[in-house]
Amino acid sequence: MIKNILIYIAVLAISFLFAVFYYAWFSNFLLIVVLCLPILSLACSLPFMIYSAVKGFTLYAPKVIYADSTAQLKLTANSKNGFFCPFVIIPIYASNSFCGKAKKINFMYSGIIKKPLKISLEKLGKNCGLVKAETKWLKVYDMLGIFFIPIKFKTETEILVIPKATESFEELSDKQTIIGYKKKSGGGFAEDYEIREYHNGDSLKSVHWKLSAKHDNLMVREPSLPIYKNLKIMLILTDKAEDNNKVMAKFAGVCHNAIQNEIPCAVCTTKSVGAYSVTPQTNIYSMYRAIYTQQNLGNADISDAECYSISADSKEVAE
Repeated sequence: MIKNILIYIAVLAISFLFAVFYYAWFSNFLLIVVLCLPILSLACSLPFMIYSAVKGFTLYAPKVIYADSTAQLKLTANSKNGFFCPFVIIPIYASNSFCGKAKKINFMYSGIIKKPLKISLEKLGKNCGLVKAETKWLKVYDMLGIFFIPIKFKTETEILVIPKATESFEELSDKQTIIGYKKKSGGGFAEDYEIREYHNGDSLKSVHWKLSAKHDNLMVREPSLPIYKNLKIMLILTDKAEDNNKVMAKFAGVCHNAIQNEIPCAVCTTKSVGAYSVTPQTNIYSMYRAIYTQQNLGNADISDAECYSISADSKEVAE
């Protein structure tokens, strides 16, 4: 490192002046020691530097974390028993484009690398988004930090920062237009059900005894779920990370409610084109990633859909 080299030059200059103006065996001995320090440091560190370069390192990160968590990378040695590294520097460029933040980190470490070393990305995990971390090279230095071995270390990792649902939004289904009913999968009764005559094989538990007595015939309740008109969930995103966090937290509750009640819907945003279809089979992580990267969300049909807008304000608006 330049800083270490400058410090060594300064110490060498002081030792030289001391030997010139204070001529004695001690001053000469001190000058010789200072002159030999880089060679001694390199001789002691070189075996470990070469071993570190040959074995190499691995950089990885958790795939998914919740917002307001600490985004961390982990560095581990490619050796079962670990090894001693005199000094290593890894430049890391990390960014979260969804919240408009980026950070360059110079990770430094000296010592035995056996357990994974944690590298904090500071506040990049506070806001929702896709945290990307990239490295291109690292340098293994000797103990004095003067000589080094450059190592190509091209690594790219991603951390998906997802929101925590703030509310359950059970009222979402009440705002939808019901166009019919369908049989509930797995049995059990929904809030709405159909009445029909008893057929052989029907469970006696489903018999509606009051209506059966009234009609003088066995009547059963057919478990069913309502069929809703298509819904378009519009996320009102802005350039403020705090507001977008609120929007995404509310959307997490809405999305959970839509999937749980099998409400057909698609999600759109003010910063993306297209619409992402939300079904019980939807990969939630893929949907969040599409929203965060502001790419084409998909080709879901929203031509005849009701719009439900979610903003950072306290209330949502059903249009």
